[in-house]
Amino acid sequence: MPNVYHSILIVNDIYYNLKWYPNNGVGTNYRKDLPGPKGVPIFGNLFTFMFKKNTYIELEQEWANKYGSLYTFTIFKSRHVVSNDPQTLEYVLKTNFKNFKRDPAFIETSHDLIGEGIFTVDGSMWKFQRKLISQQFQGRNFKDLAFASVIRKSEIMINHLKKYADSGKLIDLKDLFFRFTIDTFGDLTFGIDFECLSNIDDKAKFVTSFEYAQAVSHERVLQPFRKLIEKYSKKGQRMHEACKYLDDYIYKIINSHRSKLKVEKKPVNNMLTLLMDAVDDNGKKFNDKELRDIILSLIIAEKPIPLYDDIKLFKYTTATFYETLRLYPIVPVNGKVCIKNDVLPNNTPIYAGEYNNLKPNKFKFASFHAGPRTCLGEQLATLEVVILAIMLLKEFKFELASGQKFPPEFKDAMLLQMKDPLMTKVSYRTINS
Repeated sequence: MPNVYHSILIVNDIYYNLKWYPNNGVGTNYRKDLPGPKGVPIFGNLFTFMFKKNTYIELEQEWANKYGSLYTFTIFKSRHVVSNDPQTLEYVLKTNFKNFKRDPAFIETSHDLIGEGIFTVDGSMWKFQRKLISQQFQGRNFKDLAFASVIRKSEIMINHLKKYADSGKLIDLKDLFFRFTIDTFGDLTFGIDFECLSNIDDKAKFVTSFEYAQAVSHERVLQPFRKLIEKYSKKGQRMHEACKYLDDYIYKIINSHRSKLKVEKKPVNNMLTLLMDAVDDNGKKFNDKELRDIILSLIIAEKPIPLYDDIKLFKYTTATFYETLRLYPIVPVNGKVCIKNDVLPNNTPIYAGEYNNLKPNKFKFASFHAGPRTCLGEQLATLEVVILAIMLLKEFKFELASGQKFPPEFKDAMLLQMKDPLMTKVSYRTINS
């Protein structure tokens, strides 16, 4: 009898879920007031994302074209409301910032990579980290150091490009720019060399480990059985190895810097020193794990290169950079979870626990976020790109290789990344003497 009784309960439970969640995820509110793609009972649109032919960004854009600037879908137990309405962007990111917190799924799935860095924490810890990091970006002395750093790394990059211009060989600019970004960041912020530009013919292990960990962290969001799958799969093993390599690498930097501080007669003024010396309101310093999390979070967000004021004169170069970011925002979807029932500016209700996925809008430039979480390196990122463009375009011409896709295709990742290499032919702008 007990087995029969349990069977009846299971059948009754299945019937109940099929009846109340016919095309949306189990436990989600039915939103007849919002358009959106129909899902399957209990799982909602989960399988559409898991077995999609294109990237999730392209899929959401396809739905936006079909359903408009505000639509909804469900993934298992969560309902997502997607908007690229300018007023909604401002309301969620700025006006009512306190009612929309970080996506818990993002925090969980990215924990192995960035732990409790500035991207994943809220409240007092977020304010403390943001205050410390913002201090590093201020002051003329830092601008002078930054100018020297970016020029130094740009000259290394130019020397590499000269070799390819002389030989006629194609070069992957996507890979080269990423190496430049990481090395400049390490040099300026922590006084270290990641050695990504040392040998561009070989993939730096730090780069490959970091890119792989980013990709897997993103894939986890749409994989409800990720823990089980990763435990017994090669992907899980490789993810573990990538994170361990990053851990060991960063901990080595921290220990080396701590030893350096003990023997240096003059103070070492960089962000790592600032973070090591920082004390919170309770008199507590960051431990090595917290330092590691902050460093890797900053590498993800890296663009911290301010330069001399006359760089602001290059208005068309700056405008080109902003237009590129508008069309291809580095963070194409910004997920927030609603804390208390709310009403968006267009009078659409959004309920506690629902996710609000914000997509940059062509009429509202939000590529650097907005409100209290506005990117600290917005101005600095602009200046880095402008000075690098000036130095490279003054010396070289760039031509896409035959067969190179344009516009490029992108892959699913935490940040917008090109799917394929950007193979390019480099030649001198003037005859090389």
